[in-house]
Amino acid sequence: MVELAYVQWSSSIDFPGRLAAVVWTVGCNLHCPFCYNRELVLPELASGLPRLSPKEVLAGLATRKGFLDGLVITGGEPTLQGDLAEFIREVKRLGLVVKLDTNGTHPDILAGLLELGLVDYVALDVKAPFPRYPEFTGVPQDVTAAVQESIRLLRESGVEYELRTTCAPGLSPRDIRRIAQAIQGAVRYVLQPFFVPQGKQLVAPEWANRPRLSDRELRSLARELSCTVRA
Repeated sequence: MVELAYVQWSSSIDFPGRLAAVVWTVGCNLHCPFCYNRELVLPELASGLPRLSPKEVLAGLATRKGFLDGLVITGGEPTLQGDLAEFIREVKRLGLVVKLDTNGTHPDILAGLLELGLVDYVALDVKAPFPRYPEFTGVPQDVTAAVQESIRLLRESGVEYELRTTCAPGLSPRDIRRIAQAIQGAVRYVLQPFFVPQGKQLVAPEWANRPRLSDRELRSLARELSCTVRA
């Protein structure tokens, strides 16, 4: 069963050009120190989170047919969910389009969803320049080959997609340029300012005090790299 922690019934900013609900899945295979969804990521916190029933979420979506355009599935990391494809099928039966947020570390799962026509838009997070991935993902194993394969799949899929980087503390303008060079040819690259929502705490709280890029620096980089800054 898909493990869901939260639902937001209406968002105009999470699915480009669409009014969508958003659901958050529980669990992640990365422990990015700058992530503020620590209760979805850290096993000792995630185990105590109440779960939403997928049937309850589907019922709520059904009552909003004609109002919502789609559903965003985020996390955590949604591709860890064993019944993800079946859950999306049920969402699609409601006539909704689906956006998937992913870290790209499970290209086999992504490939299956793409082949089945279950996702209409994919946002893939590129955490850092690939040589710095261990530092910015909090895991020692090399996941960069998997992420690069997921990027290749998206480029060849014909599905709408974006690659995006949260400009986490410690990333420099040079780092952003290195990422842009590594993903050159992507149809859309988005820079997201780093922030910590009120009441949230980072996976590694001390990262909140590290230097970060200013809005001015981000907008200058966006002009230089012909990419987008998401407000």
